Amino acid sequence: MVGGALLAGLAVYPFAPSVAPLAGGVIGIAAGTALGYGRWRVRAVAGVLAIAPLLAMTMGWASGLPAALGFVVSAAVLALGLAIGGGPRGVRGALGVGLAALVTLVGMWCALRVVHARETAHWPLWLTTAAGAAAMGMVGMLAVLPRHLAFEIDPITSALRGLPAVMDPEVRTLCDRSLAIWRTAKESLADEGGKRLVREGVLKTLEVAHKSVAVRATGATDAELAARMTELDGKIGATADTEAKTQYQAARAALDDQQRYREHIAKGRERLVARMHNHVAALEKFHLAATGLASARAASEGSAAVKQLEELSQDVAASGEALAELELGAAHASSDAIATMS
Repeated sequence: MVGGALLAGLAVYPFAPSVAPLAGGVIGIAAGTALGYGRWRVRAVAGVLAIAPLLAMTMGWASGLPAALGFVVSAAVLALGLAIGGGPRGVRGALGVGLAALVTLVGMWCALRVVHARETAHWPLWLTTAAGAAAMGMVGMLAVLPRHLAFEIDPITSALRGLPAVMDPEVRTLCDRSLAIWRTAKESLADEGGKRLVREGVLKTLEVAHKSVAVRATGATDAELAARMTELDGKIGATADTEAKTQYQAARAALDDQQRYREHIAKGRERLVARMHNHVAALEKFHLAATGLASARAASEGSAAVKQLEELSQDVAASGEALAELELGAAHASSDAIATMS
């Protein structure tokens, strides 16, 4: 783009020296894009149409609002020409066209700054023209940047950031294993349905892992509860005062409730972790079968492999639903146990 802009600027200079830096920059950007991405005719037409407003500026409206409008129209036409042919589409494509137009305007500004700079005032006009066109071509290389950028919002990355810093080692290992499955599946699975199933399964694993932190007993440990129960049993047997014995017995009953509460939480947590193991194993099995589907098709066993994959996908979906149900039950465990204690 830089070389093309420089040569084009010198070529236009004898005919329209006032706009030669800008016209050269436009031609260089269009030619560089055509050389890299094809569509020579489209780029050539876009370049000619983009130069037209610049040439019109030499006919009496080269300042003020008309000049600004001419720059904007020229940049917009060139940006549309650059976007045609293999570029991004949709919202990303529209953003790419806007970025290309903005880059072209910045390139025009740089070209004019070079031409009218105090440091270049003593240069020959043809040299400042070439330098200005080259500067615009250099900036114009950024106009094709959207073709090489992909914006991806990965919900798994967001869920990973939300995981607590302190987690049960076993649950953390399951999260790491599910993340490893996703990293491999994202690159190896061509089927979008299978990739989506793995993503949702990993998201469910991370979600349950996050909430599993709350499904744990707090306060005194089992050993501390046992020691306090033994102590209260001794006090109950040793005291002769009726009122004191009643209070000791009430305290002993409260400790019994705490022990039952802890057992209930431990059982729910064990079931939750076991279900997570099952879910991650189902994800691993599905991923392995999905990656081997291509080779199975090559071996003329495609129908059997597809059927097996469908069954495995149902297993993954079922394990995810079971995990959600178990998670919901664990969430209500605390309120049920508190109600029992009260």
